[in-house]
Order: sequence, then structure tokens, then C-alpha cells
Amino acid sequence: MPETSFRKIFDWAFAVGKDIVNESKCGHDKGRDYLRRLIFDIRAEEMPGRFLDKLSQRLGEYRTNTNIQAPVSLLPEIFQSRERWSGDSFYYLKSAILSGLLNALSSTEV
Repeated sequence: MPETSFRKIFDWAFAVGKDIVNESKCGHDKGRDYLRRLIFDIRAEEMPGRFLDKLSQRLGEYRTNTNIQAPVSLLPEIFQSRERWSGDSFYYLKSAILSGLLNALSSTEV
């Protein structure tokens, strides 16, 4: 996968993290807690399918839960071709997403 694609994934994850914290109905502090929970939940997954499932479940919950209502969306490229997420490419994907989310979390500290 080209480096620009991983940059796009990182940028998407960073924007999602910022939106969870800054744009959610639950407020800034609760948004930070939800972002931390997302990071903790997905970082433990070592299988591509389980990682993507946990990511989509958590973001779906954040979008649809009336107490959170985070304006987040999924990046279609991540889910459209699962067969390419194996070996090193999966770890690059996981690193790009986790790095983006962690950078969003650290950039929203008070």
C-alpha cells in the first residue's frame, strides 16, 4: 500500500479523535474518556478482522448513542479490501490509526 494511503488513514484517525473530543454531545471531558476507551479497545486486537470489527463497533456506538452523538464516520478504504490487511500491512494500518487517535488525544489536553 502506498505511503500516501497510510497518511490518509492517519489523517482520518486524527480527525475522528478530534471530533470525538470536541464535537460530541457528551462534552470535552467525556469525549476524552471515550477516545481513551477506543484506543484501549482496539490496541489489544492482533487480528485484522477483529481489529476492524472492534473499530467499527466502537465508532458506530459513538455515532448512534444519544448521550455521545460523535460526528464520526468510517473510512471506506479500510473496510473495502480486507485481504490486503495481512502481515506488515496490517501493522502499518494499526499504527496509522492508533497514532492518529493518540495524537488527537494529546492535542486536546487542557
